Parts: sequence; structure tokens; C-alpha cells
Amino acid sequence: MAPNYDAVCFHAQQTIERLLMGLLIHHSVNPQKIHDLAQLSLLVTQALPEWTWPDEELRFLSRAALDFRYPGESANREEAAEAFAISARIRKAILPLFA
Repeated sequence: MAPNYDAVCFHAQQTIERLLMGLLIHHSVNPQKIHDLAQLSLLVTQALPEWTWPDEELRFLSRAALDFRYPGESANREEAAEAFAISARIRKAILPLFA
């Protein structure tokens, strides 16, 4: 069975989307129903000025989740590895903000 790199990209984006939305809720902000991680990150920054993350990484995850979710284009091993690595770094930075 071949690896499903598309799924890795999608779930990497979903992990960060859920963490950003959860962080907003944790800080009494009702999050908009959006999937764009750069936009969600901006909302988090408004609630928590100490939060910052490079938009290019957030855009990569957002794009990877959408581009590879539907037929026509597929992620390769390198793209999936990058999505996973970015997601892991962001997760590590976000989790302490729930304290």
C-alpha cells in the first residue's frame, strides 16, 4: 500500500486549525468559521499579542491541505514531511499558551 502523503498534509493543517481555534475559545474569543491559518493566527495575535508565527509556513499548511485534498494534484514525500514538521513546531509553540 502506497503512503498517503495527501492525508498527512490535510491532517497537519487540521491539527493547527483546531489548536488555533481552541486557543481563541480558551481566551474567550468566538472564532470565525474560517480555514485560513494565517487569518486564524492574526485573530490569535489580537487576543494574545505575544503570539506570532511566520505567515509563509501557515500559508503552506493551508495550501497543502486544499491543493492535495482533491483529485488532480498529489503531495509528495517532501511536501508531506514539511507539512508535518511545520505542524509539529507550531503545536509545540501553541500548547503552552493554553496554561
